[in-house]
Amino acid sequence: MFSTLKWKLVFWQTMIFSVILGLGLITAYSLVKNTHLNRSKENLKRDVLNALKMPGRILMNRQLPPGVAVLDESGNIVLGSIDTEHENFTKFIEQVFRTKRPAYIKLGMNEYFVAKARFVTVLGDRDFYLLAPAAGMGDFLKILSRAFIVLWIFFSGISFLLGNYFVSKSLSPMNRITNELKDINTTDLTRRVYDPGFNDEVSVLARTINSMLDRLKIGFEAQNDFINDVSHELRTPLTAIQGYAELIQRFADRKDIVNESARAIQETCVKLINLSETLLMLSKPITQLEIRPIELRQFLEELADEFRSEFNDFQIDVEGEGIGCADPKVLHIILKALTENAIKFSKDRKQIILRCGKGWMSVKDFGVGIDESEKDKIFRKFYKADKSRSSNGYGLGLSLVEKLSRIMGCKIDLQSEPDKGSEFIVSMPECHKEERK
Repeated sequence: MFSTLKWKLVFWQTMIFSVILGLGLITAYSLVKNTHLNRSKENLKRDVLNALKMPGRILMNRQLPPGVAVLDESGNIVLGSIDTEHENFTKFIEQVFRTKRPAYIKLGMNEYFVAKARFVTVLGDRDFYLLAPAAGMGDFLKILSRAFIVLWIFFSGISFLLGNYFVSKSLSPMNRITNELKDINTTDLTRRVYDPGFNDEVSVLARTINSMLDRLKIGFEAQNDFINDVSHELRTPLTAIQGYAELIQRFADRKDIVNESARAIQETCVKLINLSETLLMLSKPITQLEIRPIELRQFLEELADEFRSEFNDFQIDVEGEGIGCADPKVLHIILKALTENAIKFSKDRKQIILRCGKGWMSVKDFGVGIDESEKDKIFRKFYKADKSRSSNGYGLGLSLVEKLSRIMGCKIDLQSEPDKGSEFIVSMPECHKEERK
C-alpha cells in the first residue's frame, strides 16, 4: 500500500512539514531559553557587583538578593549562603564546576540558576560561580520543551491527515482514469476516459490519452479495412492460380492453354511478390543511407525511360534542371511509388510529368485528384482514399513514400484539386559540404 504514489506524496509532505515545524520549534525554544539564561546571568552579575561595592562582608551579604551565593573555584562560599550540609552537596558542587554555560541545577528540592563569571580582584582576574534560586524557571523550561514536543506531534498528525485528504482528492481523477482505462480494450475503442476539464496536469493527461485512443481507433479501423481488402485481393489471385493450375493439369496436351495459363500464373505471382515486398519494406527499419548529390534531370530521364517501357500507354515527360542530395536507391523507390500512384488514378488524360528544380522534384498527373478532406489521411498505412477507384492497390504506396522521405529528411507536399489532377512535391534537405564533393 505504501508503495503507491498517494502514500509517497503524503509521506514526503508530512516529513517535510514535520522537519520544518520541528526546526522552527527547536529554534523558538533555544531562543527563549538562551535569552532568559543570558538575561538572568547579567542581572545576577550586576547584583553581585553591587554587593561587592559595599564595605565589609556583612553589608555585602545584606546587599545580595536572598538565596544568592558566590563560590570560588575551590568551592568555598565567598558571599551569600547555601545549604552545605545537604547530603547531595558534593555532587551538586561537581555539577557546578562542570558548568560552562548558564544552567539550572537541583540541590535536593531546591533548584539553582548557575552561571560562571569573571571578576577583577586584588589577586587579579578570577572566575567565580554565581548561584541564585531558580524560582521554578528550570521546571518551566522543561514543561515548555515538552509542550513543544506535544505540539510537534499534534501538528505533524494534522499535517498527515490533511495531506492524505488533499492528495486523495487531487489523485481521485487519476484513479478514475486508471479504472476506466482497465475497461477499454480493442473490442470497443469508442470509450474515452474522464477529462476534468481544467488546464492542470491530470486534464492534460486525460486529453492526451483520449487523443491516443482516437489514433488507435483510426489505426485499428484502417488495419481492419486493410486486412479485409488484402484478404479479398489475396483470395482472388490465389483462386486464379488454382484455376489455371487445374487447367494445366486437365489440358496438359494443349500447348496454347498451358502457355496462357503459365503466363497468367506468372503475372499473378508478380503482383503477390510486389505486395509482399512492400509490406516487408514498411515493416523493417532502414539503418544505412548513402546520401550524395544527384543530377535530378538525368535521374528523372532514366526513370522516365524505365516507366515508358513499363507503362507504354502513358506519355511521361521530364521538365526542369537541378541538383539535390538524397540516397539514389531510396529516391528511386519514392518516385516509382508516386508514379504508379499517379498512373493508377489517371483515367482520361494519360500523361505524367516528372519535374525537378534545385533540391526538389515532383510527380504531376491529370487524374481524378484528391479531395481536401483526404489530404491529411492519404499517407496513413492501409488507407485508401477512394475504394471504388483503387481496387488494384493495397493502400501502402503513399505510406511507404512518407516513411522513406522522413528517413532521408525530405518533405512531401501535395497540390491537388478534384478532377484536375495532383502533384506530389519531394523537397530534399540541403547538401552538406562533404556531400557536395
